[in-house]
Amino acid sequence: MHRQVDRRMPVFLRYALSYTMVVLILFGGISVYLFSRTGQQVQESIVDSQINRLTRIALQHEGNISAMLNAAAEIALNPYIEPFVYEREPWRAYDLQRQLLPYTSTNAFCDQIYLYFAGDDRIYSSSSAMSLSMFTGLMVYESMDADELAKQIRETDRLTVLPAQRIVSDLVDGTEPRMVTFLMPLGAGIGNSDGCLIFLIKESSYQGLFADAIGGELNTYIFEAGVPVATLAPLPAETDNVQAVLERQPSSGTFRWNREDWLYVSLGTRSWGFQYVTVLRMRDVYSAVYLNLKSMLLMLVVITILCLALAFAMARHQAKPIQVLSDMLPTAGMPGRHDELQQISTGIQQLTQHNHDLISRLDRALPMQRHDFVFQFVKGRFPSREAAVSAASAVDIDIDRQQYAVILCSVPESWDHPLELGQMVEHGDNQVTGAGVELMALKAILYLVFADSEALLIMAAEQIRRAGQTDGERCITAISAVHAQFEEAPGAYLEAAAAYDNRFAMGGQQVLRYSAVSAGPDDILEKAQKLTTAISQALILGNRDMLMDRITELLSFLKNTDMSPFAFRMIYNDVIHTLTRAQGAEWTQDRDTGEFYDIFTLASCQSIDDLDALLRRLCTALLAQSEKAAEMSDGVSESPADVISQVTEYMELHFNDPEISMAAIAESFDLSTTRLSLSFKERVGMTPLEYLTLLRTEEAKRLLSGTNMTIRDIGTQVGYYDSGSFIRRFKQLTGMTPLQYRHNSTESAGENGQSPVSCAGLSKEQVTQPV
Repeated sequence: MHRQVDRRMPVFLRYALSYTMVVLILFGGISVYLFSRTGQQVQESIVDSQINRLTRIALQHEGNISAMLNAAAEIALNPYIEPFVYEREPWRAYDLQRQLLPYTSTNAFCDQIYLYFAGDDRIYSSSSAMSLSMFTGLMVYESMDADELAKQIRETDRLTVLPAQRIVSDLVDGTEPRMVTFLMPLGAGIGNSDGCLIFLIKESSYQGLFADAIGGELNTYIFEAGVPVATLAPLPAETDNVQAVLERQPSSGTFRWNREDWLYVSLGTRSWGFQYVTVLRMRDVYSAVYLNLKSMLLMLVVITILCLALAFAMARHQAKPIQVLSDMLPTAGMPGRHDELQQISTGIQQLTQHNHDLISRLDRALPMQRHDFVFQFVKGRFPSREAAVSAASAVDIDIDRQQYAVILCSVPESWDHPLELGQMVEHGDNQVTGAGVELMALKAILYLVFADSEALLIMAAEQIRRAGQTDGERCITAISAVHAQFEEAPGAYLEAAAAYDNRFAMGGQQVLRYSAVSAGPDDILEKAQKLTTAISQALILGNRDMLMDRITELLSFLKNTDMSPFAFRMIYNDVIHTLTRAQGAEWTQDRDTGEFYDIFTLASCQSIDDLDALLRRLCTALLAQSEKAAEMSDGVSESPADVISQVTEYMELHFNDPEISMAAIAESFDLSTTRLSLSFKERVGMTPLEYLTLLRTEEAKRLLSGTNMTIRDIGTQVGYYDSGSFIRRFKQLTGMTPLQYRHNSTESAGENGQSPVSCAGLSKEQVTQPV
């Protein structure tokens, strides 16, 4: 019996220790939360109380300043107080002293008031009169000499504050008191500048404002323009340190000084530029937090003890079924000593080994299907959004989201396959979905990520980067721009590849975004778009020579531009996408476009020649498809498509006739003008007028590059009455004037030794020029 108890004891201990750990973790977590929450509430309460206190101080201080300003205004308006010259009218000094007496006796905040008249450079008070030089000689300021003080008094044109400092003078009561000096121009605000009033305020008057700071628990400061005016500082916090903190962050916050944390509360800049600040120790804040937490922690300890007792009871209760189940399972074949959990585990393995192979095959099949889906999506093989969503659902991926992005990241050595996206993106409610595949050529992993906001996609990229940073190894991660249309997936991959290619320049300390990669100047992209349109139009016409000429023209143009590899690939991707779209959905559905074009092949192209060869192969296949379709239509009764073909042939023969019109063409083929325009647009992809302009422009290009005819003669030759219309239409279609086109063609022919539209004239260095 004792042997059986010894054998089953580990199961009980496992449960008991597990429950105990859970209880202790909960106790620690709740304690940390309570301390953090209570600390925040206590600190907010202290900040609010200090803001209220500083507001009271500010109101009292600003009230005193307003009283002084009012006194200055009243003295300036008093008819009995007027500037005079003492040497001429000395008796008026006595009357002036009598007039100043009420202002001195009624202002309890100010210790002394002096009046300075600029006219005779003298100082007057309710009991004395003297020259300014005598006054500055008697008033010895701690941090200001007599000349500087006299200059301040003479040049006072606004409220000026001299911070609290020690003053040595027989004019001041007390032994070298510290005083704050206010200089106010007479009649401030009404344009009077006959002199100024000097208010001397003892620092003890400011201490009265700070009277509620009892027990030396906090410092109080009043700053003006960053300079301390008055201070109550029982704590050893340096005023200069407080000034530095306020310059960095004027609002409330914390700072560290002398190995101690401090909390400062600032009321901000108020009237006349004054700022009111309180500073106190953070340990006083923590003391208040501990007092608030004391009762809650005691209660929490009691609850924890009760929970531990309950945990032991539950452990015993849970161990009993395990002991019964372990007795039911066979123990044969188990080496050495074992416990109940090990015995149960062995039994379950024996029961499930028969269907293990099937489960493994299913597990392997699903990742392969997801792998195939990601490649199909990025290559743009799904004809519609609904088809892509359906294919994703079949492999258990929900992609019906508003936005998506492509993410590329380097492969950590510790990964033998791409991790499941859900293992790295921390969203349990499936806000972010997708899948990943490994690209062996790039030595990178491609993730296709879907979400309802750009912020979630960026967060997913950052979490993927962090998941790959194991054992100090960096994980280079790049993300494309955010897209909403599924047909933009090939471009999204190119964007991510462009950002990933810039990892050496941009670094790998953060997610590399496509927005940091320059795609090229707008004028270059606009010109490339015009060439793309020209290539598409040549394909629609079925003119092989014209098509190859336009491709060569695009090649020549790109070689003379300075763009990033990404910009080149995006331009070629746009051309290829436009061509396949113009050919129709039937061609992309009936044939595997990967035989001629693959987004991964495009991304790996390292020279313009590679891109050019890829485009020419695709165009050759598209033309062959069109010719095959034309042969199959031979012998069939005339259809609207045949009529449009006859119209195009007629226009190709008579495009240089300036009298040609849509009405005449429609009448010749027994069609209305509206019917002709609609059918022509549906069949050819452009209006009859656009097609006519294209024919004339192509002939003009040939004449410009191969003859010496004048611009006017060429315009007439291709069917325009005046050269202005010809130049305008030519520039609208090609992006340059006829003269510019001729100049570019001449330069290209001079460099290559051949016609500017001949690819044979390109040197080996030009053809293999790296993208």
